[in-house]
Amino acid sequence: MAAGLFVLLTTLEAIRRIGESRRRSAPRRRLLRLGALVLGGVALLAAVPASATTGRTENGSSSCRAGADPTVTTRATTPGAEVLHTYRMSFATEMANAIRVNKAKLLPLLPEGYEPVSASDVGVGGENDGVFVIVNVCNENFSIDGTVSQPTSLVNIPSILVREPADAAAAGLNIPGAFHIYPLDIYINDQAYVDSLRSADMPVQLIPDITHDRRIDDTGVGELTVRVPARKNPFASFNEGLGFSSTGRVDVVVWYEGDKGTAALTFQFDLAQEGPARSEVFTEPGTKLNHILTGGGLGPGPTDPDTGFESIRTPSLSFQYPQGGSGSLILIKKPCGYGSLCAER
Repeated sequence: MAAGLFVLLTTLEAIRRIGESRRRSAPRRRLLRLGALVLGGVALLAAVPASATTGRTENGSSSCRAGADPTVTTRATTPGAEVLHTYRMSFATEMANAIRVNKAKLLPLLPEGYEPVSASDVGVGGENDGVFVIVNVCNENFSIDGTVSQPTSLVNIPSILVREPADAAAAGLNIPGAFHIYPLDIYINDQAYVDSLRSADMPVQLIPDITHDRRIDDTGVGELTVRVPARKNPFASFNEGLGFSSTGRVDVVVWYEGDKGTAALTFQFDLAQEGPARSEVFTEPGTKLNHILTGGGLGPGPTDPDTGFESIRTPSLSFQYPQGGSGSLILIKKPCGYGSLCAER
């Protein structure tokens, strides 16, 4: 969902064509392993501390590595699909909270042409459940069109894991094993990154005071506290990494339907270290995000004593991208007569 993910965090052709062995690729296996953690390791969450919305990290002081000083590849496209920007980062980390949520809550949030992945397909819930993914990414030396934006770029994406949409082939994004997500919002602390995503009408907000207090070592063991003080949907999370258990490649696509057309933010990480994590996600009562998550995950967690934020417990996936990654922002223009721009113009 690093653009590190940038995530994260998102769905697979493997799930859409679950019967094809070619599509039974790494992302689905990752999520099935996560399902095994849900079924066999609920008790692991008992040790997660109650308070994540207040804590040790001063606002704005974050880094991608434990104890660190926080000091382009594009996809082939077809006519009507335009690459607006390219991205690269030298190193990134990601924590993807994979939260079971009833599909009745998720379907109204998706436009036509997008379908949530069933939680039962990935082993984290039933057929009537989907997966709400909160992607938390930290990028080092994040560059836009070849120019470094800032030393540390933080990205948080509350989103829905979806099946590969029809537009994926037109944009050259029908990638075996890719994760696909549809965002509720995108929160970033990097103004240049925000401006680039707005060129495709992405639902992005600048939140300068996002913090990621990362105390996870290079083996994947440790803690990460995330705080996102968004105005309408503030949230926080406490995450405990249980250790990296495998390596592989990660492809992520973030889709959005805007006035200019279909936007696809895609990232590729050729070397990804990954492992399970256990998390508590805190949201403010009465907010849209709180409504979505209430009743989901593995059940309720404690209420934060300082803020009154409610929490749910959930399994997560922890990633580290030691060689960084690359990405692009693609706009697929709508046919003439629909929206403000069209492929013929």
